[in-house]
Amino acid sequence: MKIPDSLTRYGLGKVFDYLDKDPMNNMSKVMDLVNKFAGDTLSKQREAFDNVINDKDSCWHQLIEKVWTQTDPDVLKTVFNNFFVNANLVGWPKQEKMREKYGCNIPWAILLDPTSACNLHCTGCWAAEYGNKLNLTFDDIDSIITQGKELGIYMYIYTGGEPLVRKKDLIALCEKHNDVAFLSFTNATLIDEEFCQDLLRVKNFIPAISLEGFEEANDSRRGQGVYEKVTNAMALLKSHHLPFGISTCYTSVNYKDITSEEFYDKII
Repeated sequence: MKIPDSLTRYGLGKVFDYLDKDPMNNMSKVMDLVNKFAGDTLSKQREAFDNVINDKDSCWHQLIEKVWTQTDPDVLKTVFNNFFVNANLVGWPKQEKMREKYGCNIPWAILLDPTSACNLHCTGCWAAEYGNKLNLTFDDIDSIITQGKELGIYMYIYTGGEPLVRKKDLIALCEKHNDVAFLSFTNATLIDEEFCQDLLRVKNFIPAISLEGFEEANDSRRGQGVYEKVTNAMALLKSHHLPFGISTCYTSVNYKDITSEEFYDKII
């Protein structure tokens, strides 16, 4: 007898509550339970995660502990439910079923460009070739997400252009699809206090911030003053205990920066 998705989500929500009481000590016990429940779903990924959480001296173990203890608790729980539960443990088996039903690939995530518009003019960016007037409507994006969820897809990634040019629409989509995990590549220059408050409210949107090294290398590509805006945005997100990632484009100008210990120390 197949366990209904709603019951699966409820049970895993209770697992999160248990985990949150003592995360790093309980994580291996939770993974034992997940491994029994999940069967062959994402088995290689789960094995890699098991190795990380059981090696307390590894930098990855320390990173997971840092993320868990320094992220806003409500945001963390939503990320757990939408990304780990919906996009993986619930979504993956449904995707497998749909792959068999339709005889084609069903992606784990959908990547889309809300707009070609951008407030920067970065050297070498392909988006500039398309101008700044191409947009998906709110209804188009809503329809893509709605159809995707029917196929078991709960992970959506925005690129551009600069997606945060459309941040009001993106936040509205987070509200409507509160069971989905959203990640957006962004130059971060449009992240402000109001947007951080929106992220705390919707809880299911994570920025992946473009950073091309230290100030000289970064601004040589993205424009003077952008490095300062980006680092200020990172500090603002951190002060609100909001998760974010870093996206770096490897070039002949910045390779020394982005392969240095100093750069990784700064990101960490």
